[in-house]
Amino acid sequence: MRKALISAAALLVLAGCETPPPSRYHYPPAVYTPPPPQPAATPYRAPARPPEVVVRNVKPVGAGALTAQKVEAYTDTEEAELRVALRGSGAIVGRLGNDLLINLKSDPLFETGSSAFAGRASEVFASVAYVVRKYDSTQLQVNGYTDTSGSSEHNQQLSQARASVIAKALTDDGVDAHRILARGFGDKGLKIPTGSGVNEPRNRRIEIRITPRMAT
Repeated sequence: MRKALISAAALLVLAGCETPPPSRYHYPPAVYTPPPPQPAATPYRAPARPPEVVVRNVKPVGAGALTAQKVEAYTDTEEAELRVALRGSGAIVGRLGNDLLINLKSDPLFETGSSAFAGRASEVFASVAYVVRKYDSTQLQVNGYTDTSGSSEHNQQLSQARASVIAKALTDDGVDAHRILARGFGDKGLKIPTGSGVNEPRNRRIEIRITPRMAT
């Protein structure tokens, strides 16, 4: 019995001394590689603001009286620029042949029953002046209209006063006064036909008609 125990112990010792078979997988020792340095963050810089437009330095593109061959293209370009300049102002730019017609409601532009500017009126007419100064081969007629509320005499005076104030605003912004005619029509020429004494906002309006100067 003792001999059998000794033999078993010897076998265990031999088994512990055996070298394990090599693995078929080879794992190289891990090597730490530090990440590459990151470039320093560039601080944010707001884009430069564009310089303010100097309205009074607009260069006219007119060439005196226009010929029949040039007038259509000239008017096309002026119309396009007016539409851009007056976008969002409430003004409507229309066309009658080679004439341009700017339609504006009076109520947002003037104090009630007055020829004093209100709201964005100065900005709107500065935009008109910016374009019409550039296209100086044209004449302008500023027409004022009212509704039939109030007396005809008062309506005539008010419409004339408003047209004259607009003409002055255009000349103050550099448009040649000789190019502008201001006329008040009072409650004549109603856009919406009504009886007398009717408060109709659509009849209270300003129309600026731009007519090219044609060569004879």
